Amino acid sequence: MKKLLLTLALAAVTTFTYAQGTIQFANNAGTRFRINGVVPAAGTVAVGQYTFGVYAGATADSLSSQPLGALGTSTATAGLITSSPSPQAHAIPGFDANTTAFVQIRGWETRFGSWEAGQAGLHGQTDVRSVLLGPGSGPGTVVWSSTDLTKFQAINLVVPEPSTIALAVLGLGSLLLFRRRK
Repeated sequence: MKKLLLTLALAAVTTFTYAQGTIQFANNAGTRFRINGVVPAAGTVAVGQYTFGVYAGATADSLSSQPLGALGTSTATAGLITSSPSPQAHAIPGFDANTTAFVQIRGWETRFGSWEAGQAGLHGQTDVRSVLLGPGSGPGTVVWSSTDLTKFQAINLVVPEPSTIALAVLGLGSLLLFRRRK
């Protein structure tokens, strides 16, 4: 019985000391997202109108959505990505502290629900960067900053071209028509 309790205690200590690699947002007015290249004016972007997600992976081709909690928009400065309380370290599951991960930040209109569905509306993404993750208990590696050009900068949210959407609908319609004939 003593061995079992000792084993469980050691497993608990090991679990609590296991540090996840972390990232942090340290943005300001210089890192606001842009809609069609234009920074939105204060008060023009409703809180909750946009969802931001962090995607990470061991390689640039293996990115997956990370459950980091609420990444929203600021009430005071339109277009500012926030994480409350600020600054806050976000752990990336499956990555140890001080290891390298490939990270990308994506933004889309909340009404679409997911990044995949968000392609139909305003959406944008940063490039994929190799990031040395911070300690699990510390402030995290800053990934969103206007003072360091090696960090992620503003996201440009773009509107899909109406002609592209029309072409896709036309293609889908023709596929349905050919399928119906057969």
